[in-house]
Amino acid sequence: MQEWTTDALWAKAIALAEETFKANPNDASFPLNAAFTLEVLGKAALAKIHPVLIADPQSEGGKNILYAFGVPTARPTTIVAKTIFSRLTLLVDGFTDDDEAACKLIIDARNRHLHSGAFPYADYKTGQWLPDFYRVCKILTDFLARDLSELLGKEHAKDAEESAAGERKRIEGETQKQLAVCRKKLKALQEAGELEARRAETKPERAWRYLRDGTSLKSTLCPVCDSEGLLTLKHVTDRPAEISDNLIYVDSIYSPRKFECAVCDLALTGTAELAVVGLADQVIGTSESDPTEYFDIDVHAYDAPDYGND
Repeated sequence: MQEWTTDALWAKAIALAEETFKANPNDASFPLNAAFTLEVLGKAALAKIHPVLIADPQSEGGKNILYAFGVPTARPTTIVAKTIFSRLTLLVDGFTDDDEAACKLIIDARNRHLHSGAFPYADYKTGQWLPDFYRVCKILTDFLARDLSELLGKEHAKDAEESAAGERKRIEGETQKQLAVCRKKLKALQEAGELEARRAETKPERAWRYLRDGTSLKSTLCPVCDSEGLLTLKHVTDRPAEISDNLIYVDSIYSPRKFECAVCDLALTGTAELAVVGLADQVIGTSESDPTEYFDIDVHAYDAPDYGND
């Protein structure tokens, strides 16, 4: 399993990042090696949780999964890049759907370059992808508890930090503009005497609702108008079950993804926008169940025959 340890993958990511910044920014090797860096860095983040998360499950006898648990395997293979980034959205706090989409665009360009007759890097300006590359590197190095300068070098790490700070400032400014527009909408509703009616019309039917795509909707007070809006949550993980009074309780941890208010029309997407109004914190939902339900036990399967009453 030595090839799949976090340390080994981190060292590989550093080597690839060095190759990235050795290249001329106008050459194809610049974004190409950056794409390789992101893929390996993403694997390092997943391997920190457990190496099995990067094992390709489509293997004879599950050899790749066994390798992740220390069983010697010849030429183990890992999951494809797109799967890496989709898993990161579920397991790494702060890695959003937008980050996944940005990484997939970078990987798509790499795949077209390597596997087709296209020239995707012919007009691939750094402004199209480098800020996203920097942002994701920062998110994943923070998750790995590593120093960004170790990955990118001091100069590029400083550039990445400044880029991230500028992006946060831009997002905060745009979010504040949207908040101002929503406050005007709130004032108009108040002056027209329509606020309470609007709240009644748009109030969520339930405090918490599970959707088929795996996300949840939680009724949450709007930071602008104090009406009940909907906070979209993505499930991250479950804490170990606890038993109390013959019931099993499980705390599920969710990461906020979006907030929408149908009263003042506030709509925020992504951790950065949600953080401006204090809605980016993880949410814990507690469920309770009977042990037979939790362990999926069919109690009727254990009914003893009623002998002697024929």
